[in-house]
Amino acid sequence: MKPRSLVRTPVGVIADWDADGVTSAAMIYYAQHYKRVYPLRGRYDVALEPAGPRGFPDALDHIVGGGGCPDALVVLDIPLTSSVYDVLSSFLRECKETRLVYIDHHFSTIYMSKKLYELSEEVYLGHKPTAMLTFNLLRSLGVRHMTPRLEAFMKAVGVLERGARPLTEAERRVVKLAASISKACTVLRDKEMWQKLVKWLASPLPQDMPFDRKLVEKVVRIAEESDREIMEKAKELAITARRIGYIRFIDARGKWTSRGSSALASKLYKVLKQPVALLIERDDGVKLLIIRSRGRGAYRVATGLVKEGIALDIGGHSGLAIVRLRDDLDLSELENALRRLSLHL
Repeated sequence: MKPRSLVRTPVGVIADWDADGVTSAAMIYYAQHYKRVYPLRGRYDVALEPAGPRGFPDALDHIVGGGGCPDALVVLDIPLTSSVYDVLSSFLRECKETRLVYIDHHFSTIYMSKKLYELSEEVYLGHKPTAMLTFNLLRSLGVRHMTPRLEAFMKAVGVLERGARPLTEAERRVVKLAASISKACTVLRDKEMWQKLVKWLASPLPQDMPFDRKLVEKVVRIAEESDREIMEKAKELAITARRIGYIRFIDARGKWTSRGSSALASKLYKVLKQPVALLIERDDGVKLLIIRSRGRGAYRVATGLVKEGIALDIGGHSGLAIVRLRDDLDLSELENALRRLSLHL
């Protein structure tokens, strides 16, 4: 992370690609660029970078590489994994004066919260969507109102993440738009599009959307076709499911290596109507177990695998946990652990 220019950006924001991440980033941008209150007092430039856990090192490098250590770094809606923690630890050893703010709702972050608090005292965690956690933080600092677009998207994110009360027709339109944009950003991984969306949401001025809605609709159609293909694969794999305790285990190594494993596990759960554990092996040889259940059962099983030394890392949410398994793990050892831990579902 060596500086490549003399121009330093005082505030760096790294957030997830999806609707929750982009809305949270827009709130921080609004609070800093327009209200000039957070994370720094006064008007400062803000660098915006979208990323997931795997892309986090590159996103951070883009911020630091712009001219050195920022005065503040805000991380939003990114699950804290061991690799993300290591990158942040290394960054803060070099950038000792940088103020780190971490806001998130993923269970892996909550699980590792003790280590996170060792890096920063400015940590805001909870089970609500990150956008709602960010809104509550800013409201406590005196930012009572956001832009109408931003508030509408925040409410839509709440529906997308958690489900909600019956909606009005206007609210349904915003939820549909937020879901479409979220899917487009996630599929395209277009940083410029993501950054324009953040600034559009944060702007108090009336503006048209910063991109062609037809492009979003096209991407959504592609994603829907992908969903249908994943469902067909789920039906094919469901036949191979084996009952292990109170969980259905599917060994998909050699049958599924592409992105979309979480979606595949959810489709299997829908087909089998029982908790599932999907084993895959990525192209780089990493073994992942995706556990899908109702409530928080999946996460309880995942944390149990970590405590038993079978899993190295946890990602995902309460009902959909993603664990990275030991490279030398024997399949029988995994099955025995799942049989015991399935009692917690």
